[in-house]
Amino acid sequence: MERFSGNYIDCYEKVISVRQIYQMYRERKIVFPKVPLMRRYKKIERISEILEIILLGFTLPTVYVSERQDGSLLVLESEDRLRCLIGFLEGGYPVRGLEFYPELDECGIEQLEQQFPRRISWLYDYKFSFLIIEYTTPRYMHIQMGSYIERWNFTREQGIRNELYGEELERRLIYMEQRLWESPAFFSKVSLNRQYMVLRILMYHFTYTGDIQIGLGESLNIQQLLDCTAVLILEKDSHWLNDTADAFRKATGELLDWEQRPYFHLGLEKEKGKERQAKVLGYLYNVVWICQEKECEVQWGLERVIDDRMLWRDIESGKANMANIRTHFKMIEERLR
Repeated sequence: MERFSGNYIDCYEKVISVRQIYQMYRERKIVFPKVPLMRRYKKIERISEILEIILLGFTLPTVYVSERQDGSLLVLESEDRLRCLIGFLEGGYPVRGLEFYPELDECGIEQLEQQFPRRISWLYDYKFSFLIIEYTTPRYMHIQMGSYIERWNFTREQGIRNELYGEELERRLIYMEQRLWESPAFFSKVSLNRQYMVLRILMYHFTYTGDIQIGLGESLNIQQLLDCTAVLILEKDSHWLNDTADAFRKATGELLDWEQRPYFHLGLEKEKGKERQAKVLGYLYNVVWICQEKECEVQWGLERVIDDRMLWRDIESGKANMANIRTHFKMIEERLR
């Protein structure tokens, strides 16, 4: 009999006018993730581009949104077109440098409504196509969509994840990332990126310890593993949270000591917010914890693992899924005997 995965994204399309979108935003029925915003001049560029596209009658790309249990729609786009447009409608920005409508230069929404009411009517009547992912779809599939369609960076992905999983997950991740030793240079200064790295490191940890359980013959990809990790973090008590934050601090200190050695550096500072860094840190923090559990000297253990170039080539070239992670940890344990 043919076997086929049951994973599937339930979604439907809905066409909504700018007027309706703005009203929904004001009623908190459309929300945006809390991610770092672009600078003012970039917002003005984006707003001007969007407004000109709308006035010319072009069709903007489909907006992907997640339907939440309260019925609100979480916007998933990475280009922030809709967020910038709403910023313009709120009166915070002018338009500038329009190629086909120079007469609108430096006008804000109030000036446009007074001087060009017909064109502003076109703007409010313009319709966006929304592809709405139903709330019944597993949360990790909402994130997976971002990997396929939007190409999110880790910062935006974590901002979306915090909205989907709730404030408690964000609070716990912030608690742990803020207690990292001396704010090491190999971590980004952006809190959301640091939260993602903490989550990713714990993903490897829970996979190694067997806290993440699967059925016989099953395997999990990275978004499924991160989903399991988020759920486990939310289930843990305050003692675990404090102990884990302390474990992160101590392990970071060990890695900082290693990075000060003159003859070998991992170059992690160059990889902030990138997949290679996430993989490397995911294993190195766990190497420290494994050494501490086995009561062997941590710097010796790091040397044994880091010097194995074949192991790291395999780690960096392979996908971050459960099967590969388990294989890599078996190889690491062999190096630590």
